[in-house]
Amino acid sequence: MTLVELLVVLAILAGLTAAVMAGAAATREKARYDRTARDAAAMAEALTRADGLSLVSDLGLAPDSAEALCLLFGARLPAETVTPDPENPGGTVTSVAVLDVPAWALRAAPLIPAATTPAYSAAEIAAADAAAITNRFAAVTLGAGWRGPYCAGDALAADDSDPDNPIPYVVDGFGGPWEFDGETLVSRGRDRMDDALRAAQDAIDWRDRDRTFAVPAPAPTLSLTVEAEGGAAVQLLHVFVHQPALTVGATSASVGLACRYYRFENADSVLLSEGLTVGERVVFALAETASGAQSAPARRVLLRPGANTVNLSLHPATAYPTPTP
Repeated sequence: MTLVELLVVLAILAGLTAAVMAGAAATREKARYDRTARDAAAMAEALTRADGLSLVSDLGLAPDSAEALCLLFGARLPAETVTPDPENPGGTVTSVAVLDVPAWALRAAPLIPAATTPAYSAAEIAAADAAAITNRFAAVTLGAGWRGPYCAGDALAADDSDPDNPIPYVVDGFGGPWEFDGETLVSRGRDRMDDALRAAQDAIDWRDRDRTFAVPAPAPTLSLTVEAEGGAAVQLLHVFVHQPALTVGATSASVGLACRYYRFENADSVLLSEGLTVGERVVFALAETASGAQSAPARRVLLRPGANTVNLSLHPATAYPTPTP
């Protein structure tokens, strides 16, 4: 083989290698592009779910920022903190801290907590009624706290410029941070640049273009329907709406429960819709007949998107001396 022939063979091999590598690079870029869409769909589904294993049902929190998206993948939340400035008396310093969100921090709570916000004034809840209701629901337990991850995959990265406090963030298929305002997920593409800042829109590479994905906000309603056996009239209907609530402080995050109480008299059917949110995932209801001979057992209801109906069939009260969790 002459030197010229060897050079020709090497040139052919180099060309084939370049073609294969270009094809592989294009495939990788397309895979990153497709992964961005898949991740957006997964996060949108996780953000709109209100079933038994979702962020909003566990924490009563619908993320409205890119930082809060981190809770879909891990129990750590970047939070902006304001602390006194030691070098400037009277001044403050704003920084970002990473807080650990409690996992199932609240395992049980009284049905009528001190922080109840009643639909009726406390005076309208008779002491005897309150004691009877509390005893009736004594065995019912509540749970609230982070129990994710709610999205599969490794879309969570961390800015480790501060090794002692790496700040997590959610990345798209190209490795750039997602942007989120509570309604729209935005990926800035391969170059992570806002298209609105570009002079020539037509010259933007498809891999660099911004991509937006809508996150539909569900509007849940709950219809509570009481069905009395034998046509007995319902005298009282007690409804308790509990919502897990994540409170973010300067140095820690805590999970608690907010409660609203409703009392209805002589109501066979009640529609609760005003003021309900997806995060209010549990509703307790109790119905009693005028004679007190029949009642409904405690029911826990998970608020899902759309209308939900809860049927409370009345049975002899002795059949339900103490409700089970």
